[in-house]
Amino acid sequence: MFSVNSDITVGQVGVATSDNGGLSNEQISKLATNKIVSISENAPEPIKQQAHIFADNVRNVLHYYIELAKKEERATICHQLREAGHKDLAETIRRM
Repeated sequence: MFSVNSDITVGQVGVATSDNGGLSNEQISKLATNKIVSISENAPEPIKQQAHIFADNVRNVLHYYIELAKKEERATICHQLREAGHKDLAETIRRM
């Protein structure tokens, strides 16, 4: 039998799943926000409220830039496909 005693604690663990594709922009921004902002359950209520407002602002900024990054990546892919002579495929991807 193997036994180990330790004072190490593991922080908060989060999992996100999706159906029929990758994670949504909302899921990604929420995961990132949870990594950036940590709100203590033991904090005084006014501090907790401010932290939740701050976390919402962070989530909104992340969401905006995630959407922008995806849009710009699609534009780059479409340009490269058009340059390679695949205009029909580029148009399909552009409409996504």
